[in-house]
Amino acid sequence: MDIRNFTGFVAAAELMNFTQAAQRLNLTQSALSRQIRSLEDYLGVKLFEKSGRNVRLTARGEALYAKINDVLIADRTLRSFAEELAEGEAGVLRIGACSQLIERYLPSFLKGWQAENPGIDIRLEDGGGPELAEKLRDGTVQMTLSAAPSTPIEMFEAIGLGHLGFLAVAVPGFFEGHGGTVELCDLMSAPILTLNKRHVSREVFDAACRLTGAMPTIMLESTSPHTLFAMAAGGNGIAVVPSSARLLPGSGLVAREITLRGNPVHFDICAMWNTRSPLPSYGRRFVEAFRDHVVAEETGSSLPSRPRKVPLQVV
Repeated sequence: MDIRNFTGFVAAAELMNFTQAAQRLNLTQSALSRQIRSLEDYLGVKLFEKSGRNVRLTARGEALYAKINDVLIADRTLRSFAEELAEGEAGVLRIGACSQLIERYLPSFLKGWQAENPGIDIRLEDGGGPELAEKLRDGTVQMTLSAAPSTPIEMFEAIGLGHLGFLAVAVPGFFEGHGGTVELCDLMSAPILTLNKRHVSREVFDAACRLTGAMPTIMLESTSPHTLFAMAAGGNGIAVVPSSARLLPGSGLVAREITLRGNPVHFDICAMWNTRSPLPSYGRRFVEAFRDHVVAEETGSSLPSRPRKVPLQVV
């Protein structure tokens, strides 16, 4: 049995539309239909039935879906292992990461790791949370480093890297009467400069604001903390950024940790990959080493840190 017939079935089952599934696989619709018929003949059961302009799984097709998907996972795992044996632990690791984590952790980590793993070619792409998840789903990247999604994503496996807090950054006049922290509710009267909704951290900030019973006045939404810092340095408002962001010396800005009812507001960060495209062994080595690096960095930072090692888990 051609493994491509299994791939065609899974794509059609996910999209419930032969035309869209064929486009995903770069096939003609007739070629995909032949694959499905061949698989039905091989298994001796009908897998799909018409549902208006789309299709739906038959009861037997639905029962077989998980088993067929397991075959694809086993095939990819086998091929990945064979490639590692053939290549002698050499290959490409394509990583998607949010820019804040790239700026904060990778400059001090990547060169040393590559020196210890000279056969691995690292390719980096930055992006926001939903964008990175889509790239992981379609195979553009093999792994992502970002804020943990607010709800588990089917097919993704994750390992926790620790967590980050939030900083309020502004010229000193905005923080008169405050110590090293500032309550979230005390920010509500000032113009807020924040990351846009491409970032999972923004979802966390918005949710925390709702708990105060008030909503902030958002003056600027940006993709970059440095854009927010530039506006804050001009006295235009308070920049709210993840604690991974770092101020440049001489900026004239001060930073305060944001709390909610006395507790730091924070969110988890994680590495994720698609269970249908298992990471090679050097990818898992990268994750383990990067997690240790994040923990070490945050332990030595000025913000209180509660790093923890999280066992590998499916989310």
